[in-house]
This record gives sequence, C-alpha cells and structure tokens, in this order.
Amino acid sequence: MNYDQIIALLIGLSGDQVDTSAFKTLIEGGHDPAYPVEIQACPRPIGPLEIEGETIICGTVSVPEDHDASGGGRTELIFTVLKSHSMYPEPDPLVHLHGGPGGGLLESLEGFGSIFEPWRNNRDVVMFDQRAAGLSGRSTVCFNAMTANILELAGVASAASEEDTPDVMTQCITELRASDVPLEHYNTYQNALDVRAVTRTLGYDTYNLYGISYGTKLSLEVMRSAPEGLRAVIIDGVAGPAIRLYDTLAVPQHEAIELLLDECRNDEACNTAYPDLGQKLHEAYDKAMAGEAIYQGAPLEPVIVSAMITSHNGQYRNGSYTKYLPAAIYEIANGGEMPTVEMILSRAFAFPKQDAVDVRARTRRLTDDQKRMIEIALHEAGAAREANRALELTVDELKDSLRQFRSLGPLATLFDEELQRAAGPMLGDPEKARAAVVAYAALQTSEPSKDLLRDFVTEHFSEDYQPRLLAIIEAMSETEVAEAFEMVHRGLAATEHDVVTNGHLFVYACQEDIPYNSPEGYDQLTSALKYEKIVRLQWDNSAKYFFEICKLFDQHPRPGFHDRVVSDIPTLAIGSTWDVQTAPSWPFHAAETLSNSQAFLIHEAGHGAVVYQPCVVDMGVAFINDPTRKLDNSCPASTKPEFYIAPWVGKEKEQ
Repeated sequence: MNYDQIIALLIGLSGDQVDTSAFKTLIEGGHDPAYPVEIQACPRPIGPLEIEGETIICGTVSVPEDHDASGGGRTELIFTVLKSHSMYPEPDPLVHLHGGPGGGLLESLEGFGSIFEPWRNNRDVVMFDQRAAGLSGRSTVCFNAMTANILELAGVASAASEEDTPDVMTQCITELRASDVPLEHYNTYQNALDVRAVTRTLGYDTYNLYGISYGTKLSLEVMRSAPEGLRAVIIDGVAGPAIRLYDTLAVPQHEAIELLLDECRNDEACNTAYPDLGQKLHEAYDKAMAGEAIYQGAPLEPVIVSAMITSHNGQYRNGSYTKYLPAAIYEIANGGEMPTVEMILSRAFAFPKQDAVDVRARTRRLTDDQKRMIEIALHEAGAAREANRALELTVDELKDSLRQFRSLGPLATLFDEELQRAAGPMLGDPEKARAAVVAYAALQTSEPSKDLLRDFVTEHFSEDYQPRLLAIIEAMSETEVAEAFEMVHRGLAATEHDVVTNGHLFVYACQEDIPYNSPEGYDQLTSALKYEKIVRLQWDNSAKYFFEICKLFDQHPRPGFHDRVVSDIPTLAIGSTWDVQTAPSWPFHAAETLSNSQAFLIHEAGHGAVVYQPCVVDMGVAFINDPTRKLDNSCPASTKPEFYIAPWVGKEKEQ
C-alpha cells in the first residue's frame, strides 16, 4: 500500500457512512427479479484496501434448485463483486469459477481476490460459491453427523471403535441422502445455468470466465449449455467433462513424471549428467521397495520416491526444487551418499523463494562498499515488508472494530470471550466437556434465538458463570444474537472443513461421474502406465475409498454430459508440468474441439498455473483484454527449469 492509498482508505473508513451508490441496484434487490439479491456482510478478511459497499460488496443470489422446472425449491449462492479500479471499466467482468467440485472460495476471499487483482485494472471481478460448495452449501452439509463426531474431528478423542459403526463420511452421506434436499439437481448442468443467472442479476450482459480445476469443467458446460453473453474463457488445470476423472486418477502424476524425464532428456547438460533417467527412476523405486535404499542409516520409504514428485503440486508458496530431482533419483538408484536427497528432505520439500541468501550469493565480485550498500538495502527492504504487514493487520483490526461499532454491536464478541473463560473449569471433567462441545456444535444448525443460548448456558455451565453469561444474552440485539450463532459456525469451520468439502465433492462426483467410471476402469488404465508401481503407491487407496463411498449415492447420468464440448467462443487453455490432479495433456485435449482456442503448457507450475507463475497472469490479462490476440510461447519458455549438476557427476566414472 502506498501513502495515497492509505489516506484514501482511512478517509473512506472514517466517514459517517459508506457511499454505496456504485452498488445501488444490487442493494435494491438486483437486476433480475427472477434471481433476487440480498446484500450481507462479506466474509472476513476482505483485503486491506477494500471498503464494503464502495470497492466490494457481498450477498446472496436466490436461484431455482431446478432451472428447468417452474416452482420448486430454491438455493442461495453467496457472491462477491470486486469493483474495478478504473473510472471507465469494461462492461464485461471476469467471473472466477472455483474448483472442487464443492471447494468454495468466499471463506478465503482475500486470497482469491489477490490472485485476480490484476484484472481489476479495467474490469470488475465476480466470484461466488457454487451450489453445494463453501458458504453456499449449508443446505447440503451433514451437521448432525459432524456434531455427533465433533471431538473426533477435532482430534481430542478417538473415533468409535465398534466395527459396525460407520465412519464420519459414511454417516455424512447417509444424512444427506435422508434430507429433503433434491441432490439430483446439484450438478454441473444446473451450476452452468446458475452462472448466467448470477451474472444477469448482478447487471452484466456479457462476461468472461476463469475456471480452475472443476471450474474448467463448469466453464466448458457453460459454453455448451448456457453460452448467452459469454465473451471469452480461460481454463487452467483442465478437467473437461469428456475425461473419465476417476478412472484416470493416476494419470496426471504419471504425465508429470514423464515430462520431468523428457525435460532432462531434451536438456543437453542434464541428459549428459543423468542418462537413462527413466531406468534410474525404476531402479530407485525398486531399491526402496526392497529396503535397499539406505538413507541416514535406515531404509528410505518407497513413498518418498513418489512424494518428491507429488509434493510439487502444492509448492506455489515456495520455490521449486525440480532442478535437483534428476540428481536425487540417481543417488537413490546408485546407493551410497545422498547429498541431494538430504537437501530435499531436510527442507521437507519446501524450498524458499529468492531471498537475502540469493542476493548475497551474487555479491562475491563486488567491492566492500558495494556489498555494504546491498546489506543496507536488504535491511531496509525487510523493515519495509514488516511495516507493511503491521499496517495491514492494523487496518484489518480497524475494519472489524468499525463493523462491530456500526453494525453488530459488542455483545456477540463479549459472549464468545466469556464462554471461553467459563469453559476452563470443564477441562477437569471430560464427560461434561464432551457434552458441552457437542451441544455447542449443534447450535450451528439452529435458528438463532436467545432461548437456545440461555438453554445452552444453564445446562452446561456452572452457577458461578451463569449470571454474567445470561445477562449478556438478555442485553443482545437480534443482530448480535445472529452474530453469536455465526461465530459458532466460524469457530467450527476449520474442524469440519475436510468432511464438508469431501461431502460436497461426493455429491457431484458420485452422482454424475461414477456412471462413467469404475474400479475396473481405474485398474485397467493404471496397469497400462509405464511407471505403474510408483503412481499406484499414491492413488490406489484413494481410488478404493472413492468408489466405496460412491456406492452410497444414487447415480444420475445425463445424456451427452461426457461428450466433448464443441464451441467457437475464444478460449485460452492452460496446463502445468507439475499438476498431479489434472493432467498436463488435458488442456490440449479440450482445445481440439474448441475452434477458437489456444493451449499452453507452463513449466514449474502445479494445479492452477495462475497461482504459480506471474507470466500466466500476464497471459490471462492480455487474453481477456483482447480474445482475438494470438499469444506467443514467451511464458512457457521463460519457466523452463535449469537442471542442477551435482558435484559428484563424472567422478563415479573415474572410481
């Protein structure tokens, strides 16, 4: 944040009221009465420079559960509009479609907002949690199953030991199936119709899509089923509907392995230093399986050989270690000392991005005065970074304080603090503590009311704490009561996250994908892979669990859903060499039937190249600004790794 931005932000925050004129129609209910809009507070945090009602707004859009039927139930989709920074923005926003399925993004609003910030220079950015996903998925959350198992999920108690007791996910799916929610309408086709409904009622006649992971499947379905107003599409980490995603679970990692081997083979220095790298990979894995790969006096676990590749998928917060992998594979295969393997494992696969160490490493030929100036610059850069972080935290606290002062009132927060203080004495009585935690978790499924809070307090807290807690409840406004219940949900969100997201994924995958996938299909396809043994180590158990869980669902196949999408809408398809969730070849497969498409493979990137490589942002902004523009290969070429030649290379031949 620069000084002018800080001053403008503080002026905007400290005024008596926020100027909401930019979102006037949304505040009044939206642009299309068929899909009414209701404004609500944005999930926190929203970003240091955002002002609710001026630069950002959040709320719900009500859409039919079944767009093809009149009447029937409706579901609420949580959305945000991030207003363009330009006074003259383009009329077509960028709409981001998140992954999963069922992943959601509004609970990580600030992070996703930062990813798509560059597009705000000249257009709005719109994001929403899809049906049965994130904050839009409360109607498809198995709260009863999670409440009954809350201590096990929190890791403070062991799971039930009875063999006939189903696991939490099985209980969850059973609860969802028994609910009144028509799960058959929670699918990619209805999602595609939601996209047009949301953009229309938010006031956009035309729009662009940026889909990642499942968001690419949804983007392609929008192109097929609801293309009205769609101007251009970016699909990144492509999982097209024509791909049998669960038969091919092991394929993305296998392609990542083959790409690493190809990159080394096509690099003269790497190929000279590490010839026959594919054969060495087989030898390394076989040695590990036989217990003959000895590292620091103990056998190296076979999963380490596979994990060195798999872990690349989550490295966007760290630097890459691709350049070290050929040397590490050779060291495991050849035995003896493993300095490169030690380098990788000692850092737990997490290599820092360029920092002060890299700067100092380049100063060897500089004069002492020049080195001293660099040290001063490094110190000032570090101080500036810390000061900026402190400023962001202060601004976030100011926003929360103003929101509480203007909208919420202080009592919900005070009640939460007093609950935590009163819970201390319970720790000495595990049974009371368990009962209180389960009852607390049950509040998130209830309609907010003072009576429920009173009942919870009087049943589970000692008389020493009851008077103060009950007095706070009595003094609460309706808004504060609602916020108290919302705080229960937020407090348990991290504990329940995995069950919620997996449950939502199964709602989609088991109903619409499983008719086209099977355990036999997975086994047959995986058996044909050259590095079958390595990828099976990572994926066999996942495949077994997935197909077993899906037996709990009814299947709802749709004719034509798994046909390849044919469209002439301008499309940019992006794959990544280290994507072990969606294969690097799948963007090119999707592009074959998209007559106005371009496809690129990005090096040193994992699932969702836009979060790994800045040049992907440049590509994406350029493409959305002009979808007719033919992009060159500058970004892929600039991301190729330069392989590490270990000091021992050549010496083993001399010995």
